[in-house]
Amino acid sequence: MSTAELIYEKTKELPGRLQSEALDFVEYLSRRRMAQAEAAEWQQLMRATQDRVASQRISDDEIAAAVAAYRIGQ
Repeated sequence: MSTAELIYEKTKELPGRLQSEALDFVEYLSRRRMAQAEAAEWQQLMRATQDRVASQRISDDEIAAAVAAYRIGQ
């Protein structure tokens, strides 16, 4: 018998209120799993973004030149 079938059999024996609690817990586990997957996706995106920023670093001299050019253009 599979785990899902065992859970089903056990919950059938419970009164309705406890069945509702069991369902709430299962839904909580499902939401937690989805949240963990979403967090992993965000972490992957953050790492990719940081890698891209790191590869496009500009020097202080380049920043100063860009500021000076902007000020001249004003």
